[in-house]
Amino acid sequence: MTLFDKLTSRAFWWQPGMHPVRASLGSMIGLGIAAFTTSAVIADTTGLPYLVAPLGASAALVFALPAAPLAQPRAVIGGNVLSALCGVTVAQLIAEPMLAGPAAAALAILLMQLCRCLHPPGGAIALVAVFGGNAVREAGFYFALLPVGLNSVLLVGAGIIFNNLAGSRYPHRPEISRMTQPDTEDAATIDRSGFTRADVEAGLDQLIDRPVIDVAEVEFLLRSVEAAAFSRTRPVPLCLDIMSRDVVTCQADDWTEDALAEMDRRHVSALPVLDRDERVVGLATRGVLAGEQGRSVSEVMQTGACIAAADSAAAALAPVLSDGVHHQAVIIWANGSLAGLVTQTDLLASLWRGQNRRSKI
Repeated sequence: MTLFDKLTSRAFWWQPGMHPVRASLGSMIGLGIAAFTTSAVIADTTGLPYLVAPLGASAALVFALPAAPLAQPRAVIGGNVLSALCGVTVAQLIAEPMLAGPAAAALAILLMQLCRCLHPPGGAIALVAVFGGNAVREAGFYFALLPVGLNSVLLVGAGIIFNNLAGSRYPHRPEISRMTQPDTEDAATIDRSGFTRADVEAGLDQLIDRPVIDVAEVEFLLRSVEAAAFSRTRPVPLCLDIMSRDVVTCQADDWTEDALAEMDRRHVSALPVLDRDERVVGLATRGVLAGEQGRSVSEVMQTGACIAAADSAAAALAPVLSDGVHHQAVIIWANGSLAGLVTQTDLLASLWRGQNRRSKI
């Protein structure tokens, strides 16, 4: 693809995940909201800045890397405010700025790590608190709340709205099922037949400079690679070849009691959940609904891992349907509408038939 083709493609200007154009637009909106709102709160006579300069780096993280641990609300707000407090405190204790600056930044970095809110721009905010001039010095600890605290809260708020509207979940949360493993001494099914989260932790610990990354994200990546390799080396039909097509469904705004009643009436153990546009948004299982009375289905349904594309290899469902939590996978067409349902039994039967075909060759 030539540079011209890339620049004129729709995907270049707007697509899920990290993207330069979208990140730039979000940063401009977020910083604009923070500056405008803070200027309306701060009196002109204070001399305090409407927007602290390190917030530009915070915006780069929030809008360009919304899934990064350093960009989460706890890190942005906690790291910036804590660093400002460190800078103000050190500036009051050490009169010489050339000594106070490095000491403030070092203290901020230490405390951010101890408080689990490490945010790189915080080190710069600590320096601003020392070298920011008379207005910052006169504001004292008030500087940590206004403008730093207010700037950070507004930026995070804009990030939550903009990123979610643009298709990136923020704050970022690894997909966690609401269902739990059986309360026994046995390890989870997936852990008995493959690597465990402890193995991932041990692998990361062997790195000389361990990256700041969520272990659950690394585990998900490795299991995805494992599934892709399994699909390539053990070819089986596509999901659309083995799925059930006559599937009972429910709506996202249905009550859990109504969904359970429908399960009893139709003798099924799970219902794909559809929104008002008939697109699949999740899966409601009997085990989850039974303990969540008086709530909507959308509040308790499974999402993410239990949804697969119709044209994907059925073998790719093996890690999901063998994790001891998911027992069905909802299959969707390219437009997000319901295609069918694949159960553990469906997958096992397809793998068994594939093995028999290979053994006869």
